[in-house]
Amino acid sequence: MIPQVHISSRKLSSSIECQSNYSRVDRPPINLETPVVKDMYSARFQCSKFRLLLTVICASLTICCAIASTANIPALSQQTNRPSEANQAPAPAVIRLIRQAVKKQFGVAQVAVVSATEQNWPDGCLGLPKAEEICTMAIVTGWRVEVSDKLQTWYYRTDRTGKMLRLENPDRSVLPQPVASKLIQQVVKETNTQAGKLLITEVRAKTYDGCLGIYRPDRACTKIAIKGWQSIVTSPDRTYIYHLSQNADRIAQNETASGAKRKIKVLFGTFGEIAPLAANEIFRSSISGDFTGRMTSIVLTQDGKITRYQSSPTARFAPVVVKTLSLDQLNAFKKTLDNRQFPNLNGLTYLTSATVADYPTTTYQSQSAATQFIDLEKQSLPKSLRESISSWESLIAPVKQ
Repeated sequence: MIPQVHISSRKLSSSIECQSNYSRVDRPPINLETPVVKDMYSARFQCSKFRLLLTVICASLTICCAIASTANIPALSQQTNRPSEANQAPAPAVIRLIRQAVKKQFGVAQVAVVSATEQNWPDGCLGLPKAEEICTMAIVTGWRVEVSDKLQTWYYRTDRTGKMLRLENPDRSVLPQPVASKLIQQVVKETNTQAGKLLITEVRAKTYDGCLGIYRPDRACTKIAIKGWQSIVTSPDRTYIYHLSQNADRIAQNETASGAKRKIKVLFGTFGEIAPLAANEIFRSSISGDFTGRMTSIVLTQDGKITRYQSSPTARFAPVVVKTLSLDQLNAFKKTLDNRQFPNLNGLTYLTSATVADYPTTTYQSQSAATQFIDLEKQSLPKSLRESISSWESLIAPVKQ
């Protein structure tokens, strides 16, 4: 609490009598050069200076007390985000609770702490509210802890004591350790990367056809349901996408989606807010997510028309037909998507750190796939995606007059 410095104006006025009978306004005009009048104005001037001095002293005392009382109060609006040091590490009880959570949730008995970062979480849900959950609006000081079993990694958020504990991305799947080991062995074999430098960062359960869900032009796949996994594996310089059966007796690299450089963060996307294509639409690109809230979509339809749609939170603009393709151009673009094996990019997001800075995200959609990316790092994207971007941008470019 800031100490209050208060000087009673009543006591001040009673102790300093500066009123003068000369201040009455009903007197006749007087000569300002008389000694009496000079004495009167001199006294009033001295009194005004004394009052001003007292006001300055009171204000200075108040400011000094406020500074002294708040000097040791941290700025709660600033979120600390620094790696833990020897004297700034989570308590052993916090680490023990995290290990217990990993064992209970994923059946992994042994994990090591990779990193621990001190954080000020924005609410009682540690910034991870569940659907319709009410969170206390109080800043919670705690930790963001990364743990790993040398094959897979998990991120947990805690308070200081570990009694409040939440897993980031709680819906993620986890590979059984024998399956994860087989996957890492396969990646080592195909990429010549040491096993200790590989990490499985994302896993999701999938049901595949006889080709493990990997598309090749003109290849027929048996229509059987193979339960399995899709995994994202990172090396020091690249990210790889793998499809595998449930017990890892079949493992295949999704080469179309693999090869992004490490400056690109590859994630599984949900695309929940993206509307599916209409029956007459072949391809659509959408740019959204900047600070203005504007969305721009360009759509190619079966009649060869390329149409641009724009909208913002406050306005919706009339569609504009950019150009109309010939039948040969239309079929050539369809063939390009097929050769680039665009369906293999389905459900994947390629982002960078610019995502948090209101930089727009681009979404590409066909009838069979949707993928997202940030165009700041095109050269770091997988080759097939780069070629698809180049083909589409050439196609929608305005006709030169």
